[in-house]
Amino acid sequence: MVDEKNIKKLFPFFANNPNEIYFDSAATTLKPQVVIDGIIEYYSKYGTNPHNTDSDLAYETYQKFNQVRTKVQKFINAKDSNEIVFTPGTTFALNQIAFGLEDTIQPGDEILITYQEHGSNILPWYRLAKNKAATVNFIPLKNHTLDLVALSKMISEKTKVISFANISNILGYEIDVVAVSQKIRALNPNIIIVVDCAQGILHTKTDVQKWDVDFICFSAHKMFGPTGVGVLWGKINHLKALPPLIVGGDMNARISSDELSYLLKEVPFCFEGGTQNIAGILGLAKAIDFINEIGLDNIIAYEQQLKQYAVEQFNLKLKDKIVVYNPDAKTGLLVFNVKDKFAQDVATHLGTINHITVRSGEHCSKLINQVIGESNTVRVSFSIYNNKEEIDKLVLALVNEQDFLGRLV
Repeated sequence: MVDEKNIKKLFPFFANNPNEIYFDSAATTLKPQVVIDGIIEYYSKYGTNPHNTDSDLAYETYQKFNQVRTKVQKFINAKDSNEIVFTPGTTFALNQIAFGLEDTIQPGDEILITYQEHGSNILPWYRLAKNKAATVNFIPLKNHTLDLVALSKMISEKTKVISFANISNILGYEIDVVAVSQKIRALNPNIIIVVDCAQGILHTKTDVQKWDVDFICFSAHKMFGPTGVGVLWGKINHLKALPPLIVGGDMNARISSDELSYLLKEVPFCFEGGTQNIAGILGLAKAIDFINEIGLDNIIAYEQQLKQYAVEQFNLKLKDKIVVYNPDAKTGLLVFNVKDKFAQDVATHLGTINHITVRSGEHCSKLINQVIGESNTVRVSFSIYNNKEEIDKLVLALVNEQDFLGRLV
């Protein structure tokens, strides 16, 4: 279980910011000392590039680097560690997928997404559709999940890609990936299914074999890991057919001076041109160890408890002042607005006057107004280093304040 009394001691952020309340984990989680130590260990002890195995130390770095693939493989229940591609993050991975699918998309083909997607799961598909004279259409939502009846009517032989987040980064409702995948496979088994797991990776169990999708991607910084590191997973047959977005050093096996020819390395190395974020990838391994030690189920349950308590307190003390948009979402996201107040004014006041870090705005989901009728909201996101006392302080700040004028600069 989560040790409420001592968990903050594992995160140096709180030693350096003892008066801060951090409610923005959906944007990026704080980093435990073990992850920071893992990054420092690489720079201070190893320092070598895994591309070079000519020395014992470099070979050890190479081994540690590739052991992370196995760790990620087990974390998401992939069949093979070679299905794990390291990327700079979810955004890069989604762009890699969309770029790699260009040759499979023809004029008039269709890509399906939803209105609640993050911009990183919209723009790559928009660009692909424009480049190939295809279309992007939106799957209707029912109770904040994909409307399977409507989806069944939309799917045709022209539908080539369906991409969605299994947990929205704003509302936090979870989509049943298995049910969606089964429906899609029954109607058109050739459709490429892409799941954006950036928000979901720490808030639900990821099982790519059970899901039977074609690609998923996620970022380390959403799961206590470092920024600038992510994972693209794909079924091996799809990865082998996917042209790499980046070409360069170490991802090629041979370059010829004749006929502009070159030979790429096998999957996954063909997608990892140049020197990777070695320290960050080793930090990701430490983050997975940290999650496994606490237990993903325990993390999920604790965040759900905090969310439930927050909803109860909002209903008890702020019912006439606040509009909550996702009270029954089980993940640790609470999205609201203070009536007749601009979301950024509320967030700025909380952050500058009360030292409570929340998030305001569109949260990179610029079509969310099609779902909840509002473009700008305040988002509170909980993690294991939060507690009920902090929620009480948030509620008190909202109860007592009338003007929400943040610090004037």
